[in-house]
Amino acid sequence: MNKSLIKMYYRMGIYSNAELDTFVKAGYITEAEAKELKDKV
Repeated sequence: MNKSLIKMYYRMGIYSNAELDTFVKAGYITEAEAKELKDKV
């Protein structure tokens, strides 16, 4: 999974906070990246 796609889709509303947590658990993004995304939106 591409980090930039995850970020773009999250900002578009395609992915939810719960899905970000799943990506963190899967190792696709870091906790810091997920927190940064949640704080920006």
